[in-house]
Amino acid sequence: MIELNQRAEQFLDSIRAEGEKSCAAIQAETARQVNETLAATRAAEQARAARTIKFETERARTQANRDLSAARMAARAALTGQRQALADSVFADAKQKLADFAASKAYAAWLGRSAAVLRARMGEGATLYARPADLALLQAVLPAGCTAQADETITLGGLKASGAAGALCADDTLETRLAAQRDWFLSSADLTITV
Repeated sequence: MIELNQRAEQFLDSIRAEGEKSCAAIQAETARQVNETLAATRAAEQARAARTIKFETERARTQANRDLSAARMAARAALTGQRQALADSVFADAKQKLADFAASKAYAAWLGRSAAVLRARMGEGATLYARPADLALLQAVLPAGCTAQADETITLGGLKASGAAGALCADDTLETRLAAQRDWFLSSADLTITV
């Protein structure tokens, strides 16, 4: 009986050892599968995180570029406004100086030179137009073969001229001369806008 008990005990030990071996194999396989699943999940989450970081970085960069562009446009608009205000101030002063010139004694001589140039360009039968206040001055310096007429649209001074056919062909008014200087002033006064 002792032998039977020993055999039974050996059999149970053998079953126990086989069970422990199977359990160890199952635990190892489970650990391997858990590690593989964790590694795959970790890799997938890292890839997703990298895509999210890249997307958010690009979105932040795009928004920063938009904000910078808007700030540059606002600064450029402010500088343009300041440049325009400065140019307007300069041209208002120039307009006042032209008005002062038109009220001076030197204006009559200038008007005579302008009339002679316009007569040479328009030819015989030209009509010279002056502001109503300058009509008497123009009559005094009117070149031969020309007629003089008042023109309410001339405000600062100077002359307009038409040929014998009656079409307006030349404009030598102080307003036109001043307006022609605006583009030159803006480009030559070094009022460029760089933002």
